[in-house]
Amino acid sequence: MSGLTGRVPVLLNPQRVVLLPVDPSRPCGARMKGFGLLHLLEHAEATYGADAMRSWAEGLPTPLQGFANVKGLTSIGWLPMELYFSAIEHLVKTQHHGDLRAAADIGHVMATRGIGAFFRAAMSFATPPTVVSLASRFWRTFFDVGDLVIVNKTATSVEGELRDWPLVSEVVFSELAGSFIAWLEASKAKDVRVSRLLVSGPSTLSLTLSWSAP
Repeated sequence: MSGLTGRVPVLLNPQRVVLLPVDPSRPCGARMKGFGLLHLLEHAEATYGADAMRSWAEGLPTPLQGFANVKGLTSIGWLPMELYFSAIEHLVKTQHHGDLRAAADIGHVMATRGIGAFFRAAMSFATPPTVVSLASRFWRTFFDVGDLVIVNKTATSVEGELRDWPLVSEVVFSELAGSFIAWLEASKAKDVRVSRLLVSGPSTLSLTLSWSAP
């Protein structure tokens, strides 16, 4: 694990938005590219063992069980988002005693793995706000829902909002926080952390990403 302890805060929910477990049997209709689940299943087997995802796979609705095996996945295919995030929720519960920090760690590992060599080389010369701007621009190439919007930026931080996001879950938002850290770590940024993580509306996640001045 990447060990993000201290770099992802507790999720705040001042409006008391209802946060629900991810339920593949009740899909919201949103989709994401298949490479996320493909990498996650490979990671789970290598890290936790060949049977780590067995009960998760067996519990999926019958039409989705074919995607529970890497042989049934392609990197560029579109899948229901619930598959990926319910798999992470399963690992958090079964391997990490429900500790949400593990979701951030897994998100960090998956995003680090998912950044290709070309993008990593390009981002290594970019400033952190530029990387966030690129992530915003290309968001819909990974997910077919949601908009990542930069609200404010300073020399050492970016405030952003993920709007119109249908999966409102503690595990989902923790995973995303870890992913955002990984993306900024591919830039010039050092000591990247999420300094604010807030459910600011029924379908909106607000967060502040911070880093150390060079």
